[in-house]
Amino acid sequence: MATTTGISLLTDRENQKRFKDSGMRVIDHLSVEEAKTTKKLFVLCKSLALPQIADVITAANGAKHLLGLLVEQDRDLGWITIMLDRANLRMLRNTFVHDDMQVFERVLNAWRIGAQGELIADATIQGTLLFVRSASLDTLEVDVRSLKALKAAAHEDLVAFEVARDGSHIHWPSLDVHLDLESLRVALDPQLQTKFKAERLKHDELLGQAIKWLRGELGLSQSEIEGVSARQVRRIEQGAQPRSETLELMAHAHGLTLNAYLNKLSQRIAAIAR
Repeated sequence: MATTTGISLLTDRENQKRFKDSGMRVIDHLSVEEAKTTKKLFVLCKSLALPQIADVITAANGAKHLLGLLVEQDRDLGWITIMLDRANLRMLRNTFVHDDMQVFERVLNAWRIGAQGELIADATIQGTLLFVRSASLDTLEVDVRSLKALKAAAHEDLVAFEVARDGSHIHWPSLDVHLDLESLRVALDPQLQTKFKAERLKHDELLGQAIKWLRGELGLSQSEIEGVSARQVRRIEQGAQPRSETLELMAHAHGLTLNAYLNKLSQRIAAIAR
């Protein structure tokens, strides 16, 4: 499949099937010399496979082409430093270790649609501190006592949260609280609010235009998206942010997998933005 995102993903054959419709260049082999010239590269592998591709990782990172090293550690996450030492690698800023493939999918999907700075990959609460890893692999640290919606919450309620499947927000069900990256960054620096609003509006407007164009290409009316009201489709096409569940319904209405649908949207967004 042709690359439409400019992103290359080096991974094993099992994951090649998972990401085959992603619009990324998905490969299971890369030489050291190729790694030096392959821009916008992600490496997704199991921790046990690190020694086999360590030289490629080092070369890509040295050339400043490595967007992220995504390491799947099925169990005993505390052993990752040993696994890196075993491969003669050091922990990079853009190394992300997890035991849930869905988290890596969130990261790659965010990059694919250009929303890596707006979507959440993962989060944890340690004491009174909330640590959030964005899809761009930056880490945000917020004291929950500085957040109005959470400052009076009991610890058992604070730790009972879930990250939305698409990374759009963190949800505390027992508190009925939803927080996204923008609200957390504004909590740290209120002066960022105006800037973030402008950036989000621009991205959501581009996404809405792409969704409208793709629907028109297939000849679908706004009322022909099963499971999504015409009013909701209209709002999304005007710039409201869609949830991942809504995007899945839209993909189905177009006869596409979610990956293929997001791929076509990213193509159109790139064309509009040029």
